[in-house]
Amino acid sequence: MILMWLGSFVLMMLGLTMSQKNAAQLLQGFQKHFLDKNLDQPKMTKMFQYCLDVVLLDVSPQKSLYAGMAMYNLRIAGLRSSALVMCLSTLGAWWVALLGMLFLSFNGSFLLGLCFLGLVSVVMTPNVRTILKWILGAGIFLIGGELMLKNSNVLIMALGQSDFAFFLADGRFPAVASIMLAAIVISLAVRVEFWSLVLALSLVFVNVISINGAIALIAGERIGRMLLFWWHSRALNQDCRRVGMQFSLASIAGVILGLLLAGEVRVTMNMGYTAEMTAYQEKSLQLVILFLIILGVQFVAQMVWGHFGGNSKVDELQDAKYISKVWLSEEYASPGVYAWAKSKIHKRLSEVRYHLQGLGTLQEGQVPAHIQGRLKEEEQQLAQLESLMVSLTQ
Repeated sequence: MILMWLGSFVLMMLGLTMSQKNAAQLLQGFQKHFLDKNLDQPKMTKMFQYCLDVVLLDVSPQKSLYAGMAMYNLRIAGLRSSALVMCLSTLGAWWVALLGMLFLSFNGSFLLGLCFLGLVSVVMTPNVRTILKWILGAGIFLIGGELMLKNSNVLIMALGQSDFAFFLADGRFPAVASIMLAAIVISLAVRVEFWSLVLALSLVFVNVISINGAIALIAGERIGRMLLFWWHSRALNQDCRRVGMQFSLASIAGVILGLLLAGEVRVTMNMGYTAEMTAYQEKSLQLVILFLIILGVQFVAQMVWGHFGGNSKVDELQDAKYISKVWLSEEYASPGVYAWAKSKIHKRLSEVRYHLQGLGTLQEGQVPAHIQGRLKEEEQQLAQLESLMVSLTQ
């Protein structure tokens, strides 16, 4: 019987990822427009505007974060603009926050009906098809939430009066810390972002988990995402490793501070104390507000780091270590950014090959062996990366 509840959860996650993916695909052309204007603007206001537009049009904090680091690693954007994209990446959660506010306050069947009318009455151009898929994803998310609520009795009966049920409902520090640690571990294995928000929404409404445990679940995922980002950046060149570590530490500190602030706001505003099953919309709004508080403090911490980390001096001589295949996976790759970057990578590869051909005309010993080896290694990595880019953007 518990599979019925799990099926509703999977349906919500499917709708969330589907709506994010199609929204980003629809806005990809606008994103390329701002990327073509060059993010490395001399005026900070222009740079901030273009970087913010790129992030908002990605509709995914995780993809924007990895895109910012990738642009710097591939040398198609400077440190300041790349760091700014990384710092602004948290704002890419706008669509998820909107869906969270609509949860159980808007009928998903209406959106599915709208999609049906669009299918039978509109000429099916690629953009119209993408818009309908975007709406369809949102509708599936909302319907999944309604089904999850209907199947909540199954979960309550399964937990019963067990020790685990009392553990989830316990809002004290040991239980909250354990839930956050579990969320961190899960996030290291689960690539799909915002699973914790979906799970928290489903558990809070039926009073299975305390509000403290719900926000700890969300904070744990954010910390896990940053640990995973740091782990992936360890395989890049020296400065990317430095940026990845510093950014991750600043983000984790922001999440912890955001969790503490969200707890204080919950107590001050008396959130989460209602036991009435009719207060679904109020609980949804409360949890999304606490979710945004955590993200807001994390965003401030990232911007503070960016002020210093984005203006540090960079060593010109870097190892030829570029992003790997995992950076191009569906959960981390920004299709719009990488489609734009494909021509830049080809240009860089042509330059490296030109330099390698020039080395062949020089006498042996004129160019140090380590420089020749660095160029050959860079040529191999760029060629492999270009082939991966072609398969990604096809």
